Amino acid sequence: MPTTRVPISELQIGMYVAALDLPWYRSPFLRHCFKVEGHAQIEKLLRAGVKTVEIDLDRGIAPRPLQATADQQPALLHTQSVPHKKPIKTLAQLNEEYAQATLAKQQLTQSVQSVFTKIASTGTVNPQQAADAVHEITIVTRTLTPSSMFMALSQNRAGDPMLSQHALTTCTLALILGQTFQYNPLELQELATAALLHDIGLLQVDPTLLRLAYADRRLSPSQQCEFETHPRVGARTLQQAGGIEMPVLELIANHHAYLDGSGYPKETRGACTSDRTRILMIVDRYDELLNGFSGATPLPSHRTFQQLYQEARQNKLDQQLLSAFIGLVGIYPVHSHVRLNTKEQGVVTTLNQETLHQPIITITHQPEGTTYPDPFTVNLADQPAGPQPRAIESVINT
Repeated sequence: MPTTRVPISELQIGMYVAALDLPWYRSPFLRHCFKVEGHAQIEKLLRAGVKTVEIDLDRGIAPRPLQATADQQPALLHTQSVPHKKPIKTLAQLNEEYAQATLAKQQLTQSVQSVFTKIASTGTVNPQQAADAVHEITIVTRTLTPSSMFMALSQNRAGDPMLSQHALTTCTLALILGQTFQYNPLELQELATAALLHDIGLLQVDPTLLRLAYADRRLSPSQQCEFETHPRVGARTLQQAGGIEMPVLELIANHHAYLDGSGYPKETRGACTSDRTRILMIVDRYDELLNGFSGATPLPSHRTFQQLYQEARQNKLDQQLLSAFIGLVGIYPVHSHVRLNTKEQGVVTTLNQETLHQPIITITHQPEGTTYPDPFTVNLADQPAGPQPRAIESVINT
């Protein structure tokens, strides 16, 4: 594959970008390989700080001196324009949102736990009870902000093996993402019901085997085979009990069918699964990484997205849906407490969609740890020139 590296100023429509000079989390695009089809793509690269790009000469036009036509000039002249600014919420507003989301989480946890208590005691699902829980979660996702619910559900997930909490988190995130794609009410209800019940097949797996899986112990081939039956076992159990529609059963049965064929059940072609199945797959995998399922080290949110991104590049997960999920939540989600390279501390208040690694933050603490008398807001993507622009160094667990 012949390639050449050119400065961003020479990038033109029709060229094929093979690589950027940025790490994945700073890129404005999920993929670093794409054909340039419009000036909007070039503008995004400029705003992200791209200096040079590697061009695949076999898959696009070769570099030549840039000569803008009259109708191209306005777009080129405005490549450095500042994106429309969103209202920035105060810390008091964010704290109130988070308090409401935390209270809602507590109430929803009780509702979902009652569903799983019923399953554990009777061996079957009460369809009406599950529908009521889904209805409560739907109301919350339409009432509270996605960022506050996301943070409330994501906090303190490390090492939490509770199936009901995993079900609540997966169901809520699936609903939020489904609402973003404007699914109709029936589609959302089916997606949410499947997300709530997607792992009930694990209740019929040998508890000893589950403990080994949670502890990240190597399973024998027969044990691994039994473990991988849980999606189909769950769907079959629900079908026999009645009251759950077939689209829900299909979502549950196939939520581990990776696109590259590496998942299970083996007879399901991941490339043929629906978008809703792929949404369920992404949010399920997100919470697994967040809470350290299978004994793996729990990851913070931004590291979780990095892992998901790598799995999408391996064609396990749907890249477009994952891109939408990352764009909705952000590399550093709103409400995140962060430490900067200046050793100051702050709270993420607003996302910058063009540069997700550079959100707008409110600086609350000085380098030595004392609070600023008057917290102030900094847009990490739009800072005055200086010797040390502020950047996020780490996320602080609160």
